[in-house]
Amino acid sequence: MKKIIKENWKFLLLVLIGGLIGGYCTGIYYYDSLSSELLKQIQEQNITKEILGVSSSIQYGILYGIILASIGIFLSKKIDLWNDFKIDKKAIVATIIITIIGALILFPGDKLIFGSINTWVLEQYTVKPTIYKIIGGLLVGGIIEEVMMRLFFMSLIVFIISKVMKKKEIPTFVYVIANILVALLFATGHLPSTVTMTTLTPILIIRCFLFNGGLGLAFGYLYRKYNIRYAIVSHGLCHLIADILMLIFI
Repeated sequence: MKKIIKENWKFLLLVLIGGLIGGYCTGIYYYDSLSSELLKQIQEQNITKEILGVSSSIQYGILYGIILASIGIFLSKKIDLWNDFKIDKKAIVATIIITIIGALILFPGDKLIFGSINTWVLEQYTVKPTIYKIIGGLLVGGIIEEVMMRLFFMSLIVFIISKVMKKKEIPTFVYVIANILVALLFATGHLPSTVTMTTLTPILIIRCFLFNGGLGLAFGYLYRKYNIRYAIVSHGLCHLIADILMLIFI
């Protein structure tokens, strides 16, 4: 593990800083987004906005960041998914296309499609995003979620399947299966936060798996085909561009 940290300290430093800053902003945004009932419960436990922000910062920076990133690098090296970053024209084109489509899906796509049939979704696009939401989406969404879901979980699934199959070369379908499973897990992971803000309905479940699952597949493709850094850039910019569009048009 020391060797991994020494050889990849720049990447791990990026993950740490992104997790600490993004985690704090995510905690603050989460606190502000709580329903009145849940907010009351948290306040009864003497949990302030600042405490939630700091605890979220440590959680994303250390636990979800440094620890999972280090393990993820180790696993990805074992399954030939970790390589030094390089400028690749095909990777850049794919990243740009996925980023633009992803950003437009987040806004105005979500508002136009699901906002027309669900009041809560529509209400999310009546207020401009705060600076905490923007930074949290860029750093936690872009860096930490990709470290967790792609670099760690996707690599872990491929590693386990490859060990079970006992083949020297890992077939392409193994990476595809792992990507699909992680995309489903990624979508499922967004449901609890939705529950804290509104009542979960079949429409919201479909929305989560269609949008989050679909984008998860795209980010997993960038990781498998090119490099985890392209997935990070695309994921982060999806949030950033969508938030900028919301600032302009809301």
